Amino acid sequence: MPNRREFLKSTLAFGAAGAAAATRLSREEVEAWAAASPIKIAHREGNMLRQSSPGVYELASKIAGLSGIEVQTTRSNLWDRDTVLTYKRESHRWNSRTISMGGSLPTGGTLLEPGPCEQSLRKTIRAGEILGANVVLVPGFRETCPRMDDEASYGPVVQLLKKLAPIAEDAGIVLGLELSLTTDEYVKLLGLVSHPAVRAYWDATGTESMVHNGEGIKGIEVLGASIVQMHLKNNREPLMEVPGLVDWSKAWPAIKKSGFEGWFAFETPHASPEACIEETKKNIAWVMRSSS
Repeated sequence: MPNRREFLKSTLAFGAAGAAAATRLSREEVEAWAAASPIKIAHREGNMLRQSSPGVYELASKIAGLSGIEVQTTRSNLWDRDTVLTYKRESHRWNSRTISMGGSLPTGGTLLEPGPCEQSLRKTIRAGEILGANVVLVPGFRETCPRMDDEASYGPVVQLLKKLAPIAEDAGIVLGLELSLTTDEYVKLLGLVSHPAVRAYWDATGTESMVHNGEGIKGIEVLGASIVQMHLKNNREPLMEVPGLVDWSKAWPAIKKSGFEGWFAFETPHASPEACIEETKKNIAWVMRSSS
């Protein structure tokens, strides 16, 4: 008897063959269709609303092309069961997915404190599983980022991530590391953890802003399909066409070539919900035009 993976594989293969026969597509056309990855665009809750609210899903529903939300876990009190269930109901009501859990650590909490960090991430994974999120963002910037030239600094982080990776995987979640590391340091850290449920969460502009000149695009090229999700910003919305820290005329081809299939999450503040709607519409149009 075929296992679940074999069954799905045979079913998908039959579906693709059936589609080809029904529409007279060539084998090459079917393969091209199967290989294509849609552009999936989300926004960060913390940049859409000044105060956390499950109303963020209704706001998102008013923006054509925006189909996901990165929620702010601790700011939005999503460790609380009643609150997370309210977010889940509103997500379904407005047909807007919760794609990732940002703000996974409380104020003052850092990746360099394994004990408290473990408890925070366990609770965030639990909340993410309820919401159907696929990613828990694990931050570490500058002084809260492990130093990859010092085993005393990165060793406990590696052990923590190895411990949590199977727990995240069992919940259908990937721990996305957004750190102030160079590309080579990311490669080293991910290699030490060596688990598919621990991957890079890439922010090309953020990487450039942390004085890693040229690393924003290099990371896309080197890490490629192992990047689970990307933050997307370049100057202030809706001025993304103005030259900034990242040359997007080079970044988009690198993204397409890399095999990245995750979500892009806008991460720029707006003056009001009304401004969020209008400015995000312009930026979605920019993404679709620039990435085509």
